[in-house]
Amino acid sequence: MPLNAKVHYNQITDAWKEFMGEHFHFGYFETEDTDLATATAALTDKMLALGDITPDTRILDVGCGIGGPAFYIYEKHKCYIDGISTSDRGIELANAASKEKGYDDKVKFKVADGQKNGMPDKSYDIAWVMESSHMMPNKLALFSECYRVLKDDGVLILCDLMMLVRFRKQLMHFIKNPRAYRDNMKTFGMAQLVPMGMYAKLLVEADFRKLEFMDISKEATPTGKAWSANALKYKDAEKNEFTNEDVELFVRACEAMHGFFKEGVVGYGIVKATK
Repeated sequence: MPLNAKVHYNQITDAWKEFMGEHFHFGYFETEDTDLATATAALTDKMLALGDITPDTRILDVGCGIGGPAFYIYEKHKCYIDGISTSDRGIELANAASKEKGYDDKVKFKVADGQKNGMPDKSYDIAWVMESSHMMPNKLALFSECYRVLKDDGVLILCDLMMLVRFRKQLMHFIKNPRAYRDNMKTFGMAQLVPMGMYAKLLVEADFRKLEFMDISKEATPTGKAWSANALKYKDAEKNEFTNEDVELFVRACEAMHGFFKEGVVGYGIVKATK
């Protein structure tokens, strides 16, 4: 089992690129028949609608993956984007893609931790935290760093998995479904899920104001099924770099995640907070 987010994402980046596509995040499914690419774009658009973005806007993408969302944002708005991640492999792929696309004058990536990012004070208009906060144990440090690097009246825009039940109910659910949790942790890492209310508390502690929350659990639920269907294409395939065991584990983890959503244990939210 991966010990931390850096080790985890270095291990899974190449596989996830095939199983999930260029965007390592959930989708917003208008219907269960919506395709994954449309759904992931729709989630990004939901978040973009919360910011006022021009070509002069500066965005810090905290937990940038391999750059998929950053490239999507740049193609729409031609703004400046600095992406950070603890994954050396993810940053390598993101910078190579940015150079190949000809975006590297405005879209750049570096290895850094969102909990201590090292960027200058008051240098960004938007702190973009797309499904990375659940892997950060110190969320107050994450939010405080986002606050520090934002200009006055800058905004943090975040989406992520949220815990919907209290700890005791979560523990009972784990006891009843140990394999589902094991498969999920092996595949998606040691997530640090907290309720939406805890996000609100920590954002206020970090001095943010004008908090806005959107529960999109229903629209995010089909994501696991879509990832599973992608991964199954690699089972028994010729010249396959993934073993059937790799594929079967990923599929089981996706099925477990889908079950967590259906049973109301885990949900998904979008958050906007203003400095």
